[in-house]
Amino acid sequence: MSELGQVLQRAREEKGITLDDIQRITKIQRRYLEAIERGHFHVLPGHFYARAFVKSYAEAVGLDPNHIMSHFQADLPAQPPQEQVERLRRRRVASANNPLQAGRWLTKTLLVLFIALIIGVIYIAVVNSGMNTQPAVPGENLSSGAEIVNPGQSGTPTPTPSPQTQTPRPPATVTEPAPDSTAAVPEVPSGEQQATVTFESQQGSLYKYTLSGGGDKITVKLKVVNDKCWYGVSEAKGKKYVKEGTLKKDEEVVVELGKTAYIRLGKPTVVEMTVNGARVDTSNMKYMPSNVVVTMAPSVTQ
Repeated sequence: MSELGQVLQRAREEKGITLDDIQRITKIQRRYLEAIERGHFHVLPGHFYARAFVKSYAEAVGLDPNHIMSHFQADLPAQPPQEQVERLRRRRVASANNPLQAGRWLTKTLLVLFIALIIGVIYIAVVNSGMNTQPAVPGENLSSGAEIVNPGQSGTPTPTPSPQTQTPRPPATVTEPAPDSTAAVPEVPSGEQQATVTFESQQGSLYKYTLSGGGDKITVKLKVVNDKCWYGVSEAKGKKYVKEGTLKKDEEVVVELGKTAYIRLGKPTVVEMTVNGARVDTSNMKYMPSNVVVTMAPSVTQ
């Protein structure tokens, strides 16, 4: 099973949707939906349909199809040039063999454009007529430089000042902050070394941290503060998850590992994560899912 298939299947299961429900929503046959979850894209009818089916599946389970397509670009089959040329050739042959149908299509198009043109001319004429015949409204603001004279008042009329022209201010630019370079360090009893989690780098949806102090093992604690989130925790990417599942609001889980940890979060912004008691900021992890790698720093011998 491919990683793309796993993400789609987990999203479907979290929403309690069956493959039959997806089939009814997307009109895609169940056997093709099963092939997508298993990563058997060769079963689908052509590479073009493989991408279209994946986007429809993602929309049906509430995922962003554009993000899914870009994030799992490597898992999706590319459309061969031969298939594109063949599709174009078939369309040209069909048009050449049925000139009558092409002529009807052109006639209908011209007719629609002609009707739209007539409607547009009538609309413009009505608007212009209404503007020319609109009566003046007593008390309405006059244009710049006009004069107002009160009835029965003699003397020189007083010009009405024109309103000041206000230059709109450009919108403020908000820069999204990067994850904290050093996570907050909680208080620990005297005699124990405090744990510090340091942000090292980010590559797409992968965030790398280094753990200093706090013992010779890594202890990961996850708590959902809002909504719900799927998680998976293992020693390293590609290894079997030590624990995985879906946490609901106010639920938490603690996982003890060795000197490395790989955490995958379906919706990281709703999760509070600590490593050996030190908090890891997930509020700026916008990818769904996001991956976090924590490596224990080598101990320094005095």
